[in-house]
Amino acid sequence: MSATLLIFFLIGGSLFAIKIIYVLSVIIALPFSQGALYVSTTKKRINAFLSAIPLTKDQLIVDLGCGDGRVLRMANKQFGISGIGYEINLIAFMKAKILCAFYKNINIQFINFYKADLSNADIVFCYLFPDVMKIVSKKLKSELKNGAYVISCNFKIPDFIPEKVLRPSGSLHNDPIYLYHIKS
Repeated sequence: MSATLLIFFLIGGSLFAIKIIYVLSVIIALPFSQGALYVSTTKKRINAFLSAIPLTKDQLIVDLGCGDGRVLRMANKQFGISGIGYEINLIAFMKAKILCAFYKNINIQFINFYKADLSNADIVFCYLFPDVMKIVSKKLKSELKNGAYVISCNFKIPDFIPEKVLRPSGSLHNDPIYLYHIKS
C-alpha cells in the first residue's frame, strides 16, 4: 500500500471517528437539550449585544449552553468580565474547556444549566430553542436579581418583555437579539 493511500485512510478514518463521537454526544445530550444543537454565535452578533448593555469588570456573565465558550471569551477579552458556561454536549464542552483554558476568570461546567444557581449572574446569555425557553423563563424569573440582563438570540423568552431588539447590520438572516433587563 502506498504512503499516500495510507495517509488518506488515516485522515479519513480519523474524521469519521470524530463525526461518530459528535453524533453520539448529540444523542446522549438529546433528552436534556430537547433537540437544541451546538451552533456558534457570530462575533458580529456577540459584539452587538455586548455593546448594547453597560459592562464592568466586576460583573458575571453566564452562558446557558455555552457551546465553544465564544461569548464568554469575547466578554472577558473585551471587558474583563468573569464568566461561567454550562454545556451538556460533550464535544462542545471539551472544545470550550480547551479554548477557555487560558482565561483565568472563565469556568466551563459539564452540567445541565437547569441545576445551576443563577442568582449571582449579572448577564445571562442564551441561544436556545423556543420549547426550552418556557422552562428557562421560569428559572430566570425565580433566580435572577434585580438589574440583571438577559440576552436571547433568535427566540423570545415567554412572559418577558424585551427592553431592546437588536438586528446587527450584515447579519445573515437579520435574526433578532432580544435584550431584557430585570427590574422589580
